[in-house]
Amino acid sequence: MDFQFRTDMLGEPSAKCDLECEAFGDWLSNDLGTDHESINLVLNAIENLLCRNIPDYQFIGKEYTLTIEDDEVILTLNHNETSHKEFAEDYDQEMQTGCGLADFKHLLQEWKAFIR
Repeated sequence: MDFQFRTDMLGEPSAKCDLECEAFGDWLSNDLGTDHESINLVLNAIENLLCRNIPDYQFIGKEYTLTIEDDEVILTLNHNETSHKEFAEDYDQEMQTGCGLADFKHLLQEWKAFIR
């Protein structure tokens, strides 16, 4: 996964990920931001998953829900409902993105280092 971090005009950190995973950049920027406690919580959960101490993990944020099962990370936009059934399948696919656990762990570690 390609990504880049920068600081906006107000001094706030911002993340941008490649097109397939762009929601992860939004999640880092808006749901986690500089919340070191939440970042450490997710990193600790990743270690517990890798050691097989827990079977899965879910982190519900302001805008997204992060779900980790096995080696897959899924990010789903909260409140992703549509009233038009003919668009529901396309809408749901656009509101969810995923990546591998190793890529996600690397992304989160780099974000943590960037916001120090």
